Amino acid sequence: MAAGVTQGFSQETGLKQEQTLTSQQIQSLNILFAPVMELQAIIRQAMEQNPVLEMEDPEYEPLPQPESPEQGNDDMQESLEKLLQMTAAGAEPGELLLPQDPSDDIEDQRTKMFESIADRESLWEHLFSQLRFAAPDEKMFRIGSAVIEGIDETGYLRTHPADIAMAENCSMEEVEQALKLVQTFDPPGIGARDLKECLYLQLNPADPDFEDLKTLIEQHLEDIAGNRLTSIGKSMELPPEAVQILIGKIKKFNPFPGGTVGGTSTHYVIPEAEIVPDGEEYKVIVPEREIPRLRISEFYLEMLNDPETRKDALEYLKEKIKNARELMESLEKRKTTIGKIAELIASEQFEFLKNGVEFLRPMTMKLIADKLALSESTISRAVSNKYIKTPQGVFEFRYFFSGGFTAEDGTSVSSRGVQELIREIVEGEDSRKPLSDSKLTDLLVKRGIDISRRTVAKYREELGIPASHLRKVF
Repeated sequence: MAAGVTQGFSQETGLKQEQTLTSQQIQSLNILFAPVMELQAIIRQAMEQNPVLEMEDPEYEPLPQPESPEQGNDDMQESLEKLLQMTAAGAEPGELLLPQDPSDDIEDQRTKMFESIADRESLWEHLFSQLRFAAPDEKMFRIGSAVIEGIDETGYLRTHPADIAMAENCSMEEVEQALKLVQTFDPPGIGARDLKECLYLQLNPADPDFEDLKTLIEQHLEDIAGNRLTSIGKSMELPPEAVQILIGKIKKFNPFPGGTVGGTSTHYVIPEAEIVPDGEEYKVIVPEREIPRLRISEFYLEMLNDPETRKDALEYLKEKIKNARELMESLEKRKTTIGKIAELIASEQFEFLKNGVEFLRPMTMKLIADKLALSESTISRAVSNKYIKTPQGVFEFRYFFSGGFTAEDGTSVSSRGVQELIREIVEGEDSRKPLSDSKLTDLLVKRGIDISRRTVAKYREELGIPASHLRKVF
């Protein structure tokens, strides 16, 4: 009797729904997310790569036109012939009208990106200059750029990595890789997501106390703030003197590394929208002076309809005209979306526009996202690094988005408004007897704002205000 051996194979069929973005959707998102100066660089590059695009704005220098129909036709045909030869030779669309050497191509794009950050403070210039040489390839440079754009003036990463992954159409692992790269840059601690990570990034592995400092940061930050040295010593099995030495080292770290770069440099910004008085109401204007309006060249449209145009040239023109229309649609969609966000801000923050910061109302990105039928992450990236001009001054769009509190009289107070109150109270305190977080909490509660000490401490840190024992002047 022969023994029977069986091998089982099974197949399972399942349904899995995934959302895949088209190249046009990705382009549209990138254009929506880009600040003005970066958008100008994107448009310049698009015009270099696509000969059918030209500017129609009168304040911009027009593209050179043919001196005569006959001569112009010869010149255009010659240029088109060269482009077709490059395409036939296997050149990718992004390489057309750019250097043939791929390394030159990447370097050119990096240079354009770096030069497009002219509206940022030197902190961001400092980070981009390092990324330019540290990024191993073009994709990591692009993701690293998005990471840097999400870093605020204090040096912390404020954009969630998931938002970056969605906007750049990449994986979370790639975002983490880019973030780790940026976190190796100067100044130490840059790109951290919280204070613990910021301090940890400033540790020197060569320090003989490295492990103890790591434990102190990971487990005892609140004990350090509360000056509970005995508790720390017992937990780490160290004498008080050793604990004090460790804490002394940590106090030399910078909790706001972004402040070490840039100093008093001017922060030049271009408002993306403007809210202006309109009788008793307010209206929104989306300026176009900084973003050129594009059109498709009449010459190439005529060539497209010319029966004598060669077939290969015809296919090339159709592709370029399609790309040009997609770009123009994305630019128009960007203008419309930013305008709608600004209109909702004007509607929700009427009292702020009229009376100032203390009247800022709580407003969440979810509220805006729901009204515009977009995701919160899209709204978050859309307003990132963009500014709006109001009767109360120029503010980041993000300034208007915060949770809030309900005062005893039933009115709503935004988190930003509470932060301004904390700033005012600290500015008026006796520097010889600075107010602790508990005292600040008591004063806010007396003003009718129900807030916890932990939240006050968080807001104080976000404002860049040191703890009371560090503010004391002897």
